Amino acid sequence: MDRRSGETMRDEFPKATIEILAKRVGQRCSNPSCRKTTSGPHTDPSKAVVVGVAAHITAASPGGPRYDQSLASDERSSIDIGIWLCQTCSKLVDNDQARYPVEILRNWKERSEKSVVQEVESREGRAHRPGQEPAEGHSIRLSVDDWEVWRERGNRPGDRIIFISPWAAGSVRYSCVIRLRNDSEWEEQLHRLRVEFRRGQEVVLSDEYAFGDREVVLPPRKWVALDLGHGLHEETVFTSSDSVWFKAETVGDNAKFTWRLADLTTP
Repeated sequence: MDRRSGETMRDEFPKATIEILAKRVGQRCSNPSCRKTTSGPHTDPSKAVVVGVAAHITAASPGGPRYDQSLASDERSSIDIGIWLCQTCSKLVDNDQARYPVEILRNWKERSEKSVVQEVESREGRAHRPGQEPAEGHSIRLSVDDWEVWRERGNRPGDRIIFISPWAAGSVRYSCVIRLRNDSEWEEQLHRLRVEFRRGQEVVLSDEYAFGDREVVLPPRKWVALDLGHGLHEETVFTSSDSVWFKAETVGDNAKFTWRLADLTTP
């Protein structure tokens, strides 16, 4: 982003800042529609190939994309102005500034970092069976967008429109978009999907009805979006839990995966 050569007075990122930007998002592109891995092995065993860019949310020099003249030189080279993208997305956002304003890029950065925190905190990436070592041959990643919790309004006296819903007034509802990526070279299929409410390691409730009998097919090396919208009639489940988790098993060998969806201790 704004990587044109030959310009003067460019406020470039220090090497240390570039490395931190990449690590904070797990070396993956921050565009939620991309999430491409940006580093890998070189044919030389002592080297790595990097196809990521420490991009400027606001340009490093006058005339560049989204340039902010109110910023001082040290602010333009600070980590707050940086976002890690693959080379393709870096060019994309600079070639269409109206479509990708500062607010969008800051949102990408925040969502990507939150997603990586959830992956680091969960047991994601390897399947586990009770009493066994992690199962080989499976590699599935997860990110979560738009987690939301609200109380069902219900129908009220005087309403002109009456809604028919299985959820009574006061029921606690929750929703999010779960994005799953299969990093293996073959198709994976998940079943036995459920949502767990936990306090520490204790399972307060394992909700098997959140997905019903739904199964999910994961093509090789692609992201799949899964809309989750459910709720609970008993508010005490939420008040006694500190986290929400998503569990699934692979069809065939029933290798188990567990990912954190949300932290209920933060507002």
